[in-house]
Amino acid sequence: MVSYALKQAPEIILEVPGRDSRKQRQQALDQLIDKVSEDEQLRSKLADGAGHDDLIVVTEQVPVVTNESDTSVEEVKQLVQAIVSYGFMRVKLEQDRQEAASVLKELEAILDPEAELTEEQLVDLKKKSKVLIGYAEAKASFGEVRTNAEQSQVKLEKILELERNSQDL
Repeated sequence: MVSYALKQAPEIILEVPGRDSRKQRQQALDQLIDKVSEDEQLRSKLADGAGHDDLIVVTEQVPVVTNESDTSVEEVKQLVQAIVSYGFMRVKLEQDRQEAASVLKELEAILDPEAELTEEQLVDLKKKSKVLIGYAEAKASFGEVRTNAEQSQVKLEKILELERNSQDL
């Protein structure tokens, strides 16, 4: 899983499965398009547009809430974003799993001594094998993203509980 922030709006975090590459940056920009269509303020910040070079790789996904009584709207947004990102990753991982299963069946033909293989088929299978590698990478980072989302949910529940308690006063 790789996270990107924007130079023009560093508070926006975009997460995509895999490692930093042009393809992942394009997926992040696709997510950005969705966010821009929903957020007028973000649209004005990005009036000149955004490209691959405007994305900065972020190493820390969710800040730790150190003082429960000192929570901000930004912290809540980031915690919710971590949970939603996990949901998107779950859906994408399932789609990738189905595609990877299909590629794996095609790769089995290589091991079948009865099957006739052409060089063109092997080149095609080599390209498709990247799907399997991408799926394996996403699956490997899935546990970490899930743990991150679960921790975010616990923190969010604590924050909201604090809000409920302060309203009772």
